This record gives sequence, C-alpha cells and structure tokens, in this order.
Amino acid sequence: MKGLCGRFLVLAAFCFCSVAGATENGGAIWPVGAESYATAAAVPHPHKWMFYEYTCFYSANELDDGKGHPNGIPDFKLRVFAVAGKVAYNWGLKTPLGDLGSWTAVPVLYQELHLPDGKTSRFDMSNVNIVPVSISNHKGIAYWYYDLQFESPAAGYDNSKPLNIGQNNYAFTPAFAFTLVPHKGSQNIMSRFDYTIDNPDHATHYHSGNEFFWQYGAQQEIPGHKMSVGLAGYFYKQTTNDTLHGVPVVTTNADGTQSVGYKGRQWDLGPQVTFPMGKHGAMVFKWDHA
Repeated sequence: MKGLCGRFLVLAAFCFCSVAGATENGGAIWPVGAESYATAAAVPHPHKWMFYEYTCFYSANELDDGKGHPNGIPDFKLRVFAVAGKVAYNWGLKTPLGDLGSWTAVPVLYQELHLPDGKTSRFDMSNVNIVPVSISNHKGIAYWYYDLQFESPAAGYDNSKPLNIGQNNYAFTPAFAFTLVPHKGSQNIMSRFDYTIDNPDHATHYHSGNEFFWQYGAQQEIPGHKMSVGLAGYFYKQTTNDTLHGVPVVTTNADGTQSVGYKGRQWDLGPQVTFPMGKHGAMVFKWDHA
C-alpha cells in the first residue's frame, strides 16, 4: 500500500457493471459499484492532490417489476458508456477524527435506449458529486474515512425528451469507508457504506426514495507479480417509497398484481484485476453481474 499513499495517485478504473434501482426512471443518482479498490487508503497526503478516472460500460436487456420479474416490454435494451474524472485534495488540517479533505467528480455519459417504437440516444454531463468535507485517517493496516456528499441535478435535463442523462434532483449522501491492507499491502479488503437522501424532481413532482449502498471488494497480490486479483461488488436497497405528488407510486407487475413504492434492490458480484501504473498509480478492471 506504500505506492497508493504517495504524493500523487492516478487511479484508472474500467468497469463492465450493472447499476439498477427503482427511483425515477430506474436510475440511482450515486454511481454505486464504482468504488471497489483501496477506497479508504487511496487518499492524498496533506497538501497533495489525487486524480482518479473511471470508465464504465453498462448493459441491460430487461426492466423488472415489483416482484423482480421481467415486465414484458419487448425489444427493451439500454446501453450506457460513462467516463468520470475525480479530483481530491487534502487541506492539511487535522481534526479529532482525521485529516480534512475535499473532492469532486464530474461524469459524462452516452446513453442508447431501444424501445418498441425505436431507438433514442443522448450524450451529456450527468449528476456532479461535490464533497466539501471528507475526513480520512489510518492506524496500522486500517484506513478509514467519512464523507458528506452532495449530488447536483444532471445538466441539460428536458422533461419533454424521451431520454435524459442522470437524475433531475438534488441529493445528500453521508458515507463511511474502510480498507484493510495486511501482509505489507499484498492483500486488500475494503467496504464502503452510503445512504442517499433524495430530494424531489420539481419538474415532474416525482420523489425518489432514499437509497442504501454497500460496496465491497477483496484482492490478493500474485506472488512474484505486481498484479492483484479478487472479487468486488455491491448491495443496493431502496429504503423508502417513491412518491408522485406525495402519493406512493403503484406499479403493475407482469402477473397483474400491484406493488406499492417501487423500491429497488440488487446484489452484485464479479471478478476484479488490478495492475500497478507508474510509481503511485493503479489500473483496475472489473466485471459486475447481478
């Protein structure tokens, strides 16, 4: 882990992932599944910067109803290609809980939606993550941090368009993450917990429910090589109902029954491979499957 805590880090993550929820238009405002390697250890030293780059391809061929069964929309396909840059800074200020830092991430997405009446595509900036307060600390093999995140509405939102990038609401997400690096960093075990509190979409009066995320990963360095292999994934659960004009959303399932609240849930796991990149960087490849 010595390399990850250097003066400057370039962390490139390439994901083939699946991120699903209920919420408005079935998408989460926070990019669950993106964080899965050395999350709490890969933070800048005092008065230093770090840069992270994430590339993700997402593919879905069905929408599920309230019971987890395909809802029967023929020819449904969704393809998403995303690139996000994240910049973090350590202010060099000590608090009783650890070092004070900040970071922000800006994602840009291309989406392609196939429905029975044709194909629609869109390229635009998605929800920006702004973290004015991040507290990081470590002791021995343990690293941990706390975040207070804010998510902004996606750029270029137009309620009249059939396809929009991201969600059209503000959100607040407190988070906690830890990383363990035993055996001089040859092993890496991490977990991150987020709870997103969504505000309403004032254009549609749709209020997505609050969301809980647990992201996790474990890796082992291959003896005689610098590369590491392991598993990573996430658990997602929506904890409160979606509402429209203050009334819980009701969806009709494929068997004709109805579900109240449109609550999403998903469990995801897949392989992850990490390669060193330069003196203080890493390149991560992973494939998540739900």
